[in-house]
Amino acid sequence: MSLSSPTPASPETPASATSAPPPTAAEDDDLAVAPRWLPSPYVLLGGLLWAVLSAAAWRVPMCCEAGLNAAVVERLRSSLLHPAFPMTDLPAVASAHYSPYAVVQGLTARASGLSGQTVLALSAAVNLALLLTGIGRLARLLTPNRWVPVLALVPLGLIHWADPGRWSAPGTFAVAVTLHLWAWTGHAVTRLPRPGSGHPPGRAPRWAETAGIGVLLGLVLLVHPPTALGAALGVVALVAVKQRTRIRPTLRRWALAGLCAVAVAAVWPYYNGLTVEKAPVPGGAATRPETGGAPVTGEPYTWATAHVPPGEVVLTDSVPAMYALAGHGAFLLADGVPDAGLPAAERRARSRAVATYLDAATPQEERDRIAGRYGVRWVLLTRFQKLPGDASVLAYSPRTGEVLARVPERRGLGPER
Repeated sequence: MSLSSPTPASPETPASATSAPPPTAAEDDDLAVAPRWLPSPYVLLGGLLWAVLSAAAWRVPMCCEAGLNAAVVERLRSSLLHPAFPMTDLPAVASAHYSPYAVVQGLTARASGLSGQTVLALSAAVNLALLLTGIGRLARLLTPNRWVPVLALVPLGLIHWADPGRWSAPGTFAVAVTLHLWAWTGHAVTRLPRPGSGHPPGRAPRWAETAGIGVLLGLVLLVHPPTALGAALGVVALVAVKQRTRIRPTLRRWALAGLCAVAVAAVWPYYNGLTVEKAPVPGGAATRPETGGAPVTGEPYTWATAHVPPGEVVLTDSVPAMYALAGHGAFLLADGVPDAGLPAAERRARSRAVATYLDAATPQEERDRIAGRYGVRWVLLTRFQKLPGDASVLAYSPRTGEVLARVPERRGLGPER
């Protein structure tokens, strides 16, 4: 019986290779995964974009959409239950500007004492946060790739940075709520039952979930009706594509969602979201600025708003000035963006009054009658318009050549409004 000697290790193979097993695939994955405490690229870049755009919102001039939205807040701050139209000194009737979003802004202004412009800047930060979180939620629903939502940041930043004065705060809020609405819908129709619950895979969404989805859809309809159409189509598409059970047994639950959306839009006290009319195309003298070609879109008009107290009526046909003055609380005799709730006859009468007052051939007695009827205390004129004989110039813009003048108070020169 012979004892065999152990086989020597091969000279090409190190001794450590025979003793240590190779790393497994799971260990490789662990090495590739970033630490859990490290935020995702979307959180980092989205947070940076939120900070930049939120800071930029404080420098948005009160023109275009920003001025109109600030005017809505100012009216609600003055009277929450019976506000006037955003630009004209008349009680608002069925004005679509007074949505739940605007009422919350008005409540904030009343409780804090902040101006409409300040509340608008604070709202921009909230809207952007809702928008960014909505993009993240919807992206996680549709794809596991964490770089997909990052791609959405590029157009978002460009759109908001290109022309900040034309931001639509209600529109941004409505789109943000729509993204969360879609994410909630997708989650509701694809949720799997908990282990051991006894429910088959792909159960129908809960009644409370469909009711909540309907309420959010009604909110979007009140805030921004055009966005509501896209929101509803998105909900239908997600149900059709993501529903794990047959759709027919869940029709009653989705019918409840539609019923809740209609109910929310119908019971809103300021206006009916189902019958709201589209604002008419502006026409008449108060439709465009008569500035002789001077670019005034970005004019802040702080030289004028510093003199006009909130609640007083200004006569002008400069649309940018209308936005700026209304955003600081003043009223306009005739506005460049007529409200659908304002009767057409009243709109035409006010536009004619502006044209008549600014006509160089109009006698002073007629100007006095117009000022007395509508309570005009201020006129903002371009460099080509004649200054009334009884007006006192208080401010002047070297950039546009416009002047702000105060006219004496006239009483008893026209029928009561």
